[in-house]
Amino acid sequence: MTSATGAAFAAVVAGPIVIVLAFTSLCVRTLPGRPEVASVTALTGLAVGLALTRHPGGAVLLAPLATLGCAAAVVDAREGRLPDRLTGPLLGCTLLAGIVEYGVGAIAVAAAGAIIVTLLKLAASAAIGWGDVKLAPTLAVVLADHGTLFRGIALACAMVALTAGAVALADRRNPSMPRSGVPYGPALVLGTLGAAAL
Repeated sequence: MTSATGAAFAAVVAGPIVIVLAFTSLCVRTLPGRPEVASVTALTGLAVGLALTRHPGGAVLLAPLATLGCAAAVVDAREGRLPDRLTGPLLGCTLLAGIVEYGVGAIAVAAAGAIIVTLLKLAASAAIGWGDVKLAPTLAVVLADHGTLFRGIALACAMVALTAGAVALADRRNPSMPRSGVPYGPALVLGTLGAAAL
C-alpha cells in the first residue's frame, strides 16, 4: 500500500471515527458543518497516512495521536478544553506503544514532559490550561521517539502564535462574542505530527 493510498484509506476510515469521538465529547453537541467535516477528515487522513509510512513501532506510536489527539484538538478548538475521556486513553495508548517500542524509558520521558509543563502551569497559571498539561506527556513520548523534541516545540510554538493571531482577528471581527482564550490543543497536536513528518 503506497503512502497516498494509505492516506486516502485513512481519511475514509479514521476521519469519521475522529469526528464521532470529537462530537460525542463536546458539552454542546451541535452537528459539524461540511467544511469542518472535510478539514478534520483530510487532516486525519494525512496524519494516519504519515503513521502508515513509518516503521511499525513508529506507526503504532503515532496512530493514537492521529486519532484521539485530533479528536481532542477539535473539542479544544470548539470549546476551549481538552476532555479527559480523550486525553486519558491517548496517554495510555501512547505509553503502551512507547514501552513496547523502546522500553520503560517511555515512562521517564512522559514523566519529564508532565513535570516541565506542570512547572510552567504553576509559574504562569493563566498562560496554559490543565488540559495542555495532560496532553504534554503524550507529546513528549512521540517527539522523543522520532528524535524531534526541539523541532516539535518550535513548530508547536509557531502554530500557537498563528492560532493566537487568528483568534485575535476573529475577536476583532465579532467583538460581541470574544473568545475567553487561545486553544493550544490543535497547535500542539498538529505541531507534533508535523515535526514527526519532517
